[in-house]
Amino acid sequence: MAIIAVIEKEFRMFFRYPLRVFSSILVGIVFLLQFVFFGQAVLGGRYSQLLASSTGIGDYPTYALVGYVLWWLSVSPMEAYVWGIRRELQRGTFETNIAAPVRITELLLGIALSWLIMDSLLMTVVFAFGALIFHISITLSILLRSLPVLMLSFLAFLGFGFIFAGLVMMLKHIGPFAQIFEFSMLFFSGIFFPLGVMPGIVVEFSKILPLTHSVSAIRGIFIGKSYSEIAPSITWLILLVFVYWLIGYAIFRWAERVTRVMGYGGY
Repeated sequence: MAIIAVIEKEFRMFFRYPLRVFSSILVGIVFLLQFVFFGQAVLGGRYSQLLASSTGIGDYPTYALVGYVLWWLSVSPMEAYVWGIRRELQRGTFETNIAAPVRITELLLGIALSWLIMDSLLMTVVFAFGALIFHISITLSILLRSLPVLMLSFLAFLGFGFIFAGLVMMLKHIGPFAQIFEFSMLFFSGIFFPLGVMPGIVVEFSKILPLTHSVSAIRGIFIGKSYSEIAPSITWLILLVFVYWLIGYAIFRWAERVTRVMGYGGY
């Protein structure tokens, strides 16, 4: 299958250079530590009663670790489409791949899935490090109950990423715009602080982002909530999976038609 071949190629390219793997993990750990220690400095300690009353989780390292890891994974498909496709365009191989007897969606999904799997492996190491250094209790039950939510999140993220796949084909270099959007999700999805302190319009806007609901659901699982208690977040995720696949695919197809006229070159 084309998807398997693309995943194998991406894996070979990434793990061919061990220093790149090590540096990616190191960057993940450094960002996590600075955000957690900054948050604790602002709150005046590890535990916050205000945070507990507004989110249910009073332990800030747990609150931040869950949000940070999910944020990294949520931007993975966007990173794959923006930088993976741009890399192929720069090398002049993208148009050759388009001409091959393989659907373009298979090629793109292969790139996105490979980056998502690689980032999941890297974030597993970062997550384990964070849980160890901050003494966060992780049980097998929590991990198993989080898997269905993670799968829904991944599906929503993949569909959402198709919007960026179309834009990068058409506009070629949208890296700065994508990074602005990626980091804005730290703000809009309540990754390092509760959304309850934000203006009402921001809270309403956050509901259209899959990350908002996946973070809320998995944080709920960490504090022992049942699926029925996190049902609103799961319902939103299911809805957004369909919405973003429909919107993302429609925008991608429109951008593809425009790009066929403009040409896939430009570098």
